[in-house]
Amino acid sequence: MRLASMLLAAALSAAMALPVAAQQDGLVLYGAGSLREAMTEMAAHFARERGIAVHTQFGASGRMRERIEAGDKVDVFTSADIGHARKLVAEGRASVMAMFARNDLCLLAPPTRAPADRGGVLQALLADDVRIGVSPAKIDPLGDYTVELFEVADKARPGSGKVLHDRSVVLDNPPGAPPARSGDYYLDALRDGRVDLAIVYCSGKARYAKLDAALVMVDFPPELAVGPQYGLAVMKA
Repeated sequence: MRLASMLLAAALSAAMALPVAAQQDGLVLYGAGSLREAMTEMAAHFARERGIAVHTQFGASGRMRERIEAGDKVDVFTSADIGHARKLVAEGRASVMAMFARNDLCLLAPPTRAPADRGGVLQALLADDVRIGVSPAKIDPLGDYTVELFEVADKARPGSGKVLHDRSVVLDNPPGAPPARSGDYYLDALRDGRVDLAIVYCSGKARYAKLDAALVMVDFPPELAVGPQYGLAVMKA
């Protein structure tokens, strides 16, 4: 994440071209939920180095973008895809955007459902009576990447795309929803028996290991890779 850290620092530095009074209030960073741990650490480092506070909020990229469009005052926006950041530039709300990080998709599973290795991931998803936890498309880029994953899977194994779609259970965490009991709403769904498997970002491996050491995360094989790309936008004053 070194490059991402450098780009975030550059974006925050660019956002410092504000009136002195605004700088005294600190900078505001809105970010994708999957970036919470990394961006919080990077923002804290920037604040220590520059002496300017960075106030952060995280959530589904689509919802964070909508809040900016509704009038929230934000200096830097980081999204789990390129599209939301690009839209803010097209609307004239952001001055510049760039791709600043990449991720991968992983299968999150309890030990009894986990494949032995990534070669068995698709078969695990297609096993009888499996319910797959997914994020909502359009609102959360993870949901969009999952749709793309199902399309790629259908090409690798014709007919599997519809099966995967039909087995999907959308797991949403809208504003105002009660906090996840376990610290993660995917983990809540697995423990409650609402889903058997879930598709998540691989960057969450360390976090899930802390939440539940028994959970297994398996990478998707190269032939099913969809390559999430993260976008960063510097907002106009």
